[in-house]
Amino acid sequence: MAVLFAFFMPLNAPWWFVLIGCFIMIVIGKKLFGGIGAYPVHPVLLSCAMLHISWPHRFDYTASFVSMDWSSKMIEPLRLIKTLGGDAAMAFDWSNLLMGRQVAGIGNALVLYLAIGGLFLILIRQITWHIPIAFLGGCYLMGLILHIVSPEQFATPLFYILSGGTIFGAFFLAPEYTTSPANRIPMLIYGFLGGVLLLLIRAFSVYSDGLIFTILLINLCNPLIDRITPKIYGLEEIKNA
Repeated sequence: MAVLFAFFMPLNAPWWFVLIGCFIMIVIGKKLFGGIGAYPVHPVLLSCAMLHISWPHRFDYTASFVSMDWSSKMIEPLRLIKTLGGDAAMAFDWSNLLMGRQVAGIGNALVLYLAIGGLFLILIRQITWHIPIAFLGGCYLMGLILHIVSPEQFATPLFYILSGGTIFGAFFLAPEYTTSPANRIPMLIYGFLGGVLLLLIRAFSVYSDGLIFTILLINLCNPLIDRITPKIYGLEEIKNA
C-alpha cells in the first residue's frame, strides 16, 4: 500500500505531507477497522482523499512541474479539457499520453507500463479480468455518450482512458480484495459503475480527475452489490428431506 500511496504523490510533496498521509492510511484507514479483510474503503484512497480535501494545493501536479521545461504541454491534460473544452485534446497526441509524456503523478502518467503491470497481475491470477475490463468499459461508454452529446465540451473516450488515473484505478485500486466484490457478476457491476462514475465526476464536478472519490464511492457500494450471488440449487431438496 505504501507504493500505491507513493504513486499519488506529486513531485514537490514535503516530508510532513507524506508522513501524515501514511499515518492516516495505516492507523485510521487500516488498523482502526481491524486490518486486512475488515476496512470498508481502500486505506490509500481514504488517506489521499483526506489530504486532498485538507491541502488541495499539495495535489496540484501542474504546480509541482512549474519549474520544469518539457516539450509537452506543462498542464494536466484533464485540467486543460476542463478549462478549454474538448477541442483542447488536440494539444496531446495519444501516443504521448500512452508513454507518459504528460504532467501527472506516477500513477496517473505511466499508462503503458501500468497497463502491462495490470495484465501481469491478471496472468499470475492476483486479480481477475472482470473489474478492470468492466471499469474501462464503463469509462469508455460514458465518455462516448458525453462526447456525442457535447463534443465541444468533452474529449473522446480514448483521451479519458489515457489521461488521469484511469488505468491505475482499473487494475491496481478497484480490484483490491477487501473492498471489492468476490463474485463475478457483482465484479462486473462494480467495475462498470466505477467507470461511469469516474467520467461523471470528471465532467460535472470541480475535480479534473476524481479517481480517488470514484473508488471510495464504489467501495461503499460493495457490500450491497456483492449480495448478488449465484443461485444455489439443491437447497429445497435438502430442506424437504
